[in-house]
Amino acid sequence: MRGFDTTVLVRAKGFGALPEMIERRASETVLATIFARERLPIALRDAPGTPMPLRSMMGLFARGAAALDCRSFGFDVGEDMTHRGYGLWIEYAAAATTLGEGLHRAIATSWAHQSGARLELVRDGDHHVLRFATPDLGVNKIQYCDHLLSPMLTFIRFYLGARWTPDWAEVEYARDFEANVVENRLQVELRCGRPGSGLALKAGELTSRRTARSTDMIRTVTLRDVLADVVLSEAPEPARAISAVVALRLLDGQSDIDGAAHLVGLGVQALQRRLREKGFTYREIVEEARRARAIRLLIETQMSILAISLSLGYDTHASFTRAFIRWMGCTPSAYRRASSTPKTDCERTTVRYG
Repeated sequence: MRGFDTTVLVRAKGFGALPEMIERRASETVLATIFARERLPIALRDAPGTPMPLRSMMGLFARGAAALDCRSFGFDVGEDMTHRGYGLWIEYAAAATTLGEGLHRAIATSWAHQSGARLELVRDGDHHVLRFATPDLGVNKIQYCDHLLSPMLTFIRFYLGARWTPDWAEVEYARDFEANVVENRLQVELRCGRPGSGLALKAGELTSRRTARSTDMIRTVTLRDVLADVVLSEAPEPARAISAVVALRLLDGQSDIDGAAHLVGLGVQALQRRLREKGFTYREIVEEARRARAIRLLIETQMSILAISLSLGYDTHASFTRAFIRWMGCTPSAYRRASSTPKTDCERTTVRYG
């Protein structure tokens, strides 16, 4: 992995029911061990909108399958997911009238869910293939590739009906001796060694309109809603990737540079050097991530100030209070009391990178 230039982020909601499936089929201890080996906070399961490294997401799928000794694990997780599991991005796409328009929307706004990957609709003879291609991150991604197939199938069936099946399916990995497990579940030919995970549609199917049943299941979501749901969109690299990783690790009260460097595939000195090249320091990014999470916890929860302090990695109530006064000009308690009023002496400014 080459660090920031290839640091691909994906929202945690992309792993769907993976934690529950591991917990149900194995144990809570096994689940905790898998997350720990990927250096991910277990609290991530309750924060699905949090960006995380795609490499770590792939690692969760691979470790889960190995722990359960289950070749169909990735496919099982995907089969449990619906279009809504991916948030406003795919709901906006599913609100389109025709399948072709819906796929165009999904492709045009896929950056809202994941960076660095490629969702595309490509011509293959008299077919079109809806394909999701991910970069090579040096991780076994068989299970991750498999899990993408069912959500794509579900989306297409909103327009073509519940009984529709693709003429074939595609995956990136080379065929292994158990690939027929997935092939049998899909009941279609599985073509391996392709550029991504995909499903083949007949060209004429793109003009199909949503079925009457699926129309009742779709919320009206606008492009503005999608944009409002995107976090970190204005931060330049490498700050964007690192700030996402720092925010992720703060879920577990961790802010050390060693753990962050590991998650983005760099040594500590290399991380610091690349940040310096862009005019940032790791400490500045940690401060901003802590500030943003502190404000959210003060406004949206009833956690005590001490509990918030500890959750952000501060040793004492006093050290957190000093930092908060530096950020916002008032104490955390004063900010919380004033948060419901239209105007306060402690303005809720948004610090942006760049």
